[in-house]
Amino acid sequence: MNKAHSLGLRIIIDLVHSHASNNVNDGINRFDGTDHSFSHPGSRGYHSGWDSMLFDYSKYEVKRFLLANLAWFLEEYNIDGFRFDAVTSILYNHHGIGVGFSGNYKEYFGL
Repeated sequence: MNKAHSLGLRIIIDLVHSHASNNVNDGINRFDGTDHSFSHPGSRGYHSGWDSMLFDYSKYEVKRFLLANLAWFLEEYNIDGFRFDAVTSILYNHHGIGVGFSGNYKEYFGL
């Protein structure tokens, strides 16, 4: 990162804070023995298109975990910015599953 910065380059990384691994061996799914430690319980916490768990952003622990992740990249690697992948899944209750956006503004507002 220092070399890139010395050349006048800025570092932006691509983060996925919209979902996490569904695998209990390499992720935080079932971290506390339940299917909803960091996600919503049951089917609401599962993204069928990605076979992954969906974060429950209303939980303090989830917000702290994700913000701590951002802080770590800033402090450890001196990152200049972030690009967040799959924002549709973060913003909408339907998580983009079975929904298309045609450009009509009415599609972007509401649940």
